[in-house]
Amino acid sequence: MPKLPPDPIEEEHFGEDLRPRPLSRLTYKILSFNILVVFIIAMGITYLGTTRQNLIESKLGNFETESFLYSNILNRLLESNGFSENDRLYSEISLLNIREDQQIVLYTAGGGVLYKNGKLPVRKFFELKSEERASVFDKVSSFIEGLLSVTFHLQILPSLDSSDILSANEQNYNFSDIKIAAWSSEDGGLVLTSYFPLYKQNTLIGGIRIIRRDIDVEENFAETRMEIFRFFALALLMTVAHSLYLASLIGHPLRKLATAAEAYRLNRGRFVDIPDMSARQDEIGELSHAMREMADSLQKRLSTIEQFAADVAHELKNPLTSLRSALETFPRVKKEDDRQKLMGVALHDLQRMDRLISDISQASRLDVELSRSELFLLDLREIIIPLIESRDNPLRENTTNAEKKIIYHGLDEAVMIYGHSGRLEQVFQNLIGNALSFAPEGSPVIVTVINGSERVRITVDDSGPGIPENRMDKVFERFYSERPISEGFGMHSGLGLSIAKQIIDAHGGTISAENLKEDSGNILGARFTVRLKSAII
Repeated sequence: MPKLPPDPIEEEHFGEDLRPRPLSRLTYKILSFNILVVFIIAMGITYLGTTRQNLIESKLGNFETESFLYSNILNRLLESNGFSENDRLYSEISLLNIREDQQIVLYTAGGGVLYKNGKLPVRKFFELKSEERASVFDKVSSFIEGLLSVTFHLQILPSLDSSDILSANEQNYNFSDIKIAAWSSEDGGLVLTSYFPLYKQNTLIGGIRIIRRDIDVEENFAETRMEIFRFFALALLMTVAHSLYLASLIGHPLRKLATAAEAYRLNRGRFVDIPDMSARQDEIGELSHAMREMADSLQKRLSTIEQFAADVAHELKNPLTSLRSALETFPRVKKEDDRQKLMGVALHDLQRMDRLISDISQASRLDVELSRSELFLLDLREIIIPLIESRDNPLRENTTNAEKKIIYHGLDEAVMIYGHSGRLEQVFQNLIGNALSFAPEGSPVIVTVINGSERVRITVDDSGPGIPENRMDKVFERFYSERPISEGFGMHSGLGLSIAKQIIDAHGGTISAENLKEDSGNILGARFTVRLKSAII
C-alpha cells in the first residue's frame, strides 16, 4: 500500500535528531571510547624511554669491558714496539678491529688524528628520488619508516678530529683509564665512544678512541616498535570494527525504532510499520515487540474511537430525526389529542437522547477509569449475594417457593478475586437484569459460581427465547439491543453488554454468550459466562 506523504507543516517539526546522518551519536560515543582506550595503550607501549635508557646502559657496560681489553692489548704491544713501527701498530689495530660496525682512531699525545681504521655504518632509509615525482605509496612508506625508526635523542656525535669536545663528554665508569659516552648519529642512531690512553714506559704517547654503531640493535629495536605498531594497527582495526558492529547492533536498530516512532506520530499511525526485531532475543527485540504491541493497541484504540464516533452519530441521529419530524408536524396539527401525542413522541425522544448521552459518557470514561483504578482483594459473594437479595422475592437454592426468581449455587464458601467491586457489581447487575427481563413469568434465573484453582467461572442462565443465531457475534457490540417485545422501544441504549465486556477485559477475564439447547436443538434459554482470575492467597 503506498504511503501518504507527511504533512509539510508537521515535517518542519520533524526532530532534528532523527534526520539522516552518516553515523549516529551512539556510534561516535562507542568509537571515541574504544579508540581512546587503544590510543592510551599504544602511547604506553610506544613510549619506550625506559627500554631505550636500559639499552644504552647495557651497551655502555659491555662496550666499556671490550674497550678495556683493547687497551690492555695495545699497551702491551707498545711496551715492546712503541710508535717507531707505525705500520706494525696499524696492522695490529686492523687485526683487532674485526667488527664492521665500529671505527678505531689513533691519536697523538697532542690530540691529533694519526690513523683511522674501519667505517661507521649508515642506516638506510627509504629515500625518495624526487619529492615531486614520488607516488603516494612512496611518500607513505617514507613517512612510516621515519615514524618507526629508532631515535635515541642524545647529543650529536661531533667530528672525530674534535678530540677535546669528545673527551669533555666522555666519563669514567668502572675503569679509571677508560672513558665512555653515548651519542646520537646524524640520523638519530646510537653511537658509543670510548677513549683510553697509550703509555710507553709510563709516558703518555697517544690514545685510542673506539667509535661503534650497532645497526643490529637499532634494527631490532625498530622491529620491536614495528611489531608494536602492527599490534596497534590490528587493535585499532578490531576496535573500529567492533565499534561499528556494536553501533549496527545497538545504535542503528534504536535509530530505526526512533524514526518509525516519529513517523508514526506524524502520520498518526497511518501506513507506518514499526520494525519487527523480536527475533533478536535481546532487550532491543523486547523494545521492538513492546513498541509494536503499543502501536497495535493504539491503532485498535483509534479504530474503536472512530467506530464509536460513527455509532454515536448514528444512534443520536435516529431520535433527532424523530424529534425533528414531531416538531415540524406540531404546528400543522389542530386536534389537541394529536398535539399531545406529538409532544409525547418529542419527550420520549429527548429522554432517549439523554439516556444515550449518559451511557456514552460513562462508556467513554470507563477505559481511563479502569486503567487508573487499583484492584483489591474481593470476595465475590459480597457482590453477587447483595445484588440478588435486592431483587424481588430472592430465595435460596433449597426453597420450594414457586415464586422464586433467582437461584444461586456455589456461594457457600469464599470466592476470592482481585477486582473493582463497583464495576463488577455493574456487570452482574446488567447480566442478571437482562436475564430477568427475558425470563418468562415464574421462571427462575440461575446464577452458578464455580471456584477453580486458576479461574472463577460465573454463569447466568435464563429460560427465555435465547439469542438469535445470526446475532450471536454482535451481542457485545456497542448499541446492539435485542429486547423483549413487552418493553417499549428506546428504553435501552444498547451499551450495557459492551460496557460489561470492557470491565471484564480490564480485569483480565472473558465474557461470552451462548444458547442453552436440548438434544433436539430446541433453544431452552440464554447463558452468559464470565471468567475471572482467582486470587492466590
